[in-house]
Amino acid sequence: MVLAIAYPSTAAGDPHRLSAQKIASIASDIRSRLFGIQPRPVDVAALIAKTARLVVNGKPITLSWGLDRPIHDENGHEALGVCENDPELPDTVMISVNASLLAHQPEVIRSTAAHEFAHAIFDMPAAMGGNIRRTFRTSVAPAIAKPGAPINWVEWRADEFMGAFLVPADKLARVLPKHASALDLPFRWRAAPDGRSVPFVDLDPSEGTLGLLVDDLAEAFSVTAAFMSVRLAKGGFIGRRFETGSTL
Repeated sequence: MVLAIAYPSTAAGDPHRLSAQKIASIASDIRSRLFGIQPRPVDVAALIAKTARLVVNGKPITLSWGLDRPIHDENGHEALGVCENDPELPDTVMISVNASLLAHQPEVIRSTAAHEFAHAIFDMPAAMGGNIRRTFRTSVAPAIAKPGAPINWVEWRADEFMGAFLVPADKLARVLPKHASALDLPFRWRAAPDGRSVPFVDLDPSEGTLGLLVDDLAEAFSVTAAFMSVRLAKGGFIGRRFETGSTL
């Protein structure tokens, strides 16, 4: 299987400044082609098997995945994952996930794999075309941006892809009403700023009972509760974001 992926880019292969909505569209399309339309967890073994060969904006890429070697950052501390290339292997990108460190955290293995996959898609074509060695690591304790610091667009893009790939908004919208009803939580349908009709849980995020829904949905997609909380908030499924005139 060869997975073809396209997005707006420069002649050198660098992505144009992609909006969160565009990144989500790319992620959702790739997920649907790999795993179908059902709202189920991403299977990491299947992801590895189905993405060995890519063509990104016409650039052939062989993905070499590894889950069985330790990974360290530039300071020698263990890292969660890495995406890198080697100019001596001009068509190959290596992705490693520290599965031994994360043996009891399959949800983090899943999110790390999706994050590094995003780097392979968006950041490696230009590096490979320019014969440049590039390395992207996911740290155990990611750096916290200081107020006013510039956004790291490369990592922001990878995170946006990861979120939409593992928990697409359309699939979350399909399963949320069932889980909310099972917990007797109030919800209603309303229009999001992008025109989608979304189920909206009519509770403030500080409500304790909302945690039960977050836990149930996190289990349904095999992600952490913190991950699911972000997806619910970003998609406008919880809280009172729309009532204050804010956008997604």
